[in-house]
Amino acid sequence: MKEEIRRAIAFTLLAPESGEADAFLYSHALDHRTKMRGNRRDFHDYGADARVVNYGAQLYHYGLWQYVDLVVNGASFSGYDHGSKNHFEGVINSGTVQLYDRSESRYFQYAIAPPP
Repeated sequence: MKEEIRRAIAFTLLAPESGEADAFLYSHALDHRTKMRGNRRDFHDYGADARVVNYGAQLYHYGLWQYVDLVVNGASFSGYDHGSKNHFEGVINSGTVQLYDRSESRYFQYAIAPPP
């Protein structure tokens, strides 16, 4: 799964329900902050220079032109990345998303961070 897709999933899970937030999403694996703007239904990823829209159980990433299935059940989530043709799952805990990417067979962790 591409980093841009993991970021989109993480921000969808951590972003505010409504309104327009400016935030930085921190990737622990890359030790990198990416500016994001919007809410969990519709946002812009400045690192990918792309819009991502949440259509209920699917995200659509306009930069990569692909869908991601996403099901949230309380503090856990799972889904399918149509780009890599692989499943993923994870948990949301104290403002942090831990995502297991089956295509890479490893965990990735994301959090909203202060500006650099």
